[in-house]
Amino acid sequence: MATERADLPLLRPMGVIERYMVARSQLGIYQKVAVTARYQRKNTSTLKSKLYAALAIVVSKHSVLSATAVDVDSKTPSFARLPYIDLDQVVTFNDIETLDDVDGKFSIIDRFLETEHTRQWDLRPALPLWRIHVFQRPGDTSRFILSYFFHHALGDTKSALVFQEAVEAALNDTAPDAQSTSRITTPTDLPLLPPLDDIPRASPPGGRSGASENVSGLWTGGVQSLPVDIRLRSLWLSAEQSTRLAQQCKKNGVSVTAALQTMLAAAVFQQIPEEYTTVKTSIPVSLRGWLPSPITAESIGAFIDTFPETYHRGPFSWEEARRSKATIDKVVQNQCGHGLIQKLSRVQDVQAEVDEAMGHPRSASFEMSNVGKLGPLQPEKDYQIESLLFSQSAGAMSAALKEGVVEDGFGGKVVEEVGRILERET
Repeated sequence: MATERADLPLLRPMGVIERYMVARSQLGIYQKVAVTARYQRKNTSTLKSKLYAALAIVVSKHSVLSATAVDVDSKTPSFARLPYIDLDQVVTFNDIETLDDVDGKFSIIDRFLETEHTRQWDLRPALPLWRIHVFQRPGDTSRFILSYFFHHALGDTKSALVFQEAVEAALNDTAPDAQSTSRITTPTDLPLLPPLDDIPRASPPGGRSGASENVSGLWTGGVQSLPVDIRLRSLWLSAEQSTRLAQQCKKNGVSVTAALQTMLAAAVFQQIPEEYTTVKTSIPVSLRGWLPSPITAESIGAFIDTFPETYHRGPFSWEEARRSKATIDKVVQNQCGHGLIQKLSRVQDVQAEVDEAMGHPRSASFEMSNVGKLGPLQPEKDYQIESLLFSQSAGAMSAALKEGVVEDGFGGKVVEEVGRILERET
């Protein structure tokens, strides 16, 4: 029997970013985020039992994974605790013809992600704010693909990497013959982390608050409009290719993020009319490293800011990439971006904001999201993530193009939806 929402104990009101994420999904502006991992495994036991046991461990460590959203159509939505999670309602298992990309392309996964990212997130059922889709090739017990989707109110893009790494660790920590039922009890003594609003942090330098500015010759794609559609293309790069990219970046004194966003800007200029001389990117940045306890690098939540970068027409150059790196370095030095939370705090009515924005130009040309760092393979482990793909829904009021990055410890694992994906080094 389903749990009635009125019976759920409230955890806390949603913060500014979380409320905005709920409002925009309810209005169809933006739906969900995903990180898809291709795993290799030595253990040949039944994957479902093993995965369910691992998920029980992960849920016991992250309070927000057992939370759901209530009062979602009001201006004051909240998180409430689910007494249990029926994993059969949030995890699906699917057969797939192949677990391999072909010449860097993986059309089966691309089409699946396109469909899921277009599907509206229904917040009415009393279910957690995440879903998992597992893909297995019949007869192949050595590998599988796990796509983790979540509502953006649950967490930012870094949270997706935290989740996948937590699943990887839990799969290796459970007994080889681990058994688990689909119904897991949620932790009642684990408090929900506070929203970013309630955490002391640095303020945008000079009082900047993410206000838009007019830029001459700016290309931002089609105007803001509904309904939202998505065209997803992934490019899977080998560990050797990603290592070469990281080495070139290091040689030229830039980060992978700075190099990729500069490359993308140069590529966009090759595809748009000559009359456009400028592109602008919006770059999310995780604030975890600068926030006090209880926030840590392993926290799941919306702990982000954003900052812009502008490029003028011209070919890719390492000099331009170094300029981008300098912008990123300044954000790191200031320990904040341009004040996303201050900007969203001024939005009193999301519906009115949407109505006013439709038909007007977008504020950015493309968005670059750095999901975080993925360490090298550890051969002694039974379960290993060998590659990752970050993807997300298109947005009615966000950049025209989106790209994501997943880095290893050296500085270079990548990818994304308009994007690219790099494999983990051996």
